[in-house]
Amino acid sequence: MSIQKQFEKFNAKIRLDYGTNRELAEKRDVLLEKLRKENIPSFDEFNQGSYAMKLGVEPENDREYDIDVGLRFNRNKDDFSPMELKKQIDKALKNHTEYGSEIKKPCVTITYKKDGKATYHVDLVVYAYQDAADKNSQLYIAKGIDSNKESQKWEKADPVGLVDYINDKIEKGNKRDQFRRTLRYLKRWKHLRFSKEGHAEPPSIGITLIVVDAFTYYENDDFLAFKTVVETIRDKFMCHAVDADGDILYRIKLMLPQELRFENNTDVFEKMTDRQMTDFKDKIEALVSSLNDIQNGMDDHEKYEKLNKIFGDDFEIPGEEQSTKQQSRVLAHSSSSGAM
Repeated sequence: MSIQKQFEKFNAKIRLDYGTNRELAEKRDVLLEKLRKENIPSFDEFNQGSYAMKLGVEPENDREYDIDVGLRFNRNKDDFSPMELKKQIDKALKNHTEYGSEIKKPCVTITYKKDGKATYHVDLVVYAYQDAADKNSQLYIAKGIDSNKESQKWEKADPVGLVDYINDKIEKGNKRDQFRRTLRYLKRWKHLRFSKEGHAEPPSIGITLIVVDAFTYYENDDFLAFKTVVETIRDKFMCHAVDADGDILYRIKLMLPQELRFENNTDVFEKMTDRQMTDFKDKIEALVSSLNDIQNGMDDHEKYEKLNKIFGDDFEIPGEEQSTKQQSRVLAHSSSSGAM
């Protein structure tokens, strides 16, 4: 079996199909219906994030399924402080699940339990207009948490424009399909390599923007497409500072596209510390080294083993997969014949 076939099987395993996973969408719809019955200003909803761009991956390492939903309130942002609408949503939904709701800096999060643990969450992101009478006027996102007054602000945002920018950047068909697969591979890799706590993990929007600009289509060669974008990420790191021990610290500085209507000079990696960014660089360089090994001089089985170490067990090693199936058939036959 070719490496390309294995990559396609890997994608099929990790791809989060929101169309068939109705549970997520149903939870979103119930929340929106409940909010519309509350005494809060009217809003229009829209999907954003990985859901809207069809870039979701099945969660690993105790991560949760999630949907990002934008709530575009039909009000002027000057009618409310940045926290008012978020607090109204939080109050309306605080008893909706066992975990309740939580106001976070960019959103209000509602978490759901399944099989005794937190499994799903819906992020409701609050927006208001510069001038609600003009639906083409600037949108603002409500940022902030109660405990930090400095974090509370209305910030220019263009969530629909961002989704369109990423969705339209790559031509529909085989090229866009490979782009989406490549990004899913990279997301699974980073989920296995970085803690989800704090800001240790590179933000998905930063990874997505690098990949959409760096992507090169290789017909029937997901390995080379993936390797090319990883090398591009490696090459974007620049020396930023030297710490007290004399170690060089590196960063990627990446602004949101200028043609979109966000706050000026918004660096998508700004929340990561210099040390976290340098750790990101070290892991990317190790990944490039592993991919070079795969490309140069390994036999097929060694390549599959290396890819399995990079991506986890969802990237199958063909011989072991077949061996497992054969063992299962033997056990099933032994059981049915009474040999056990």
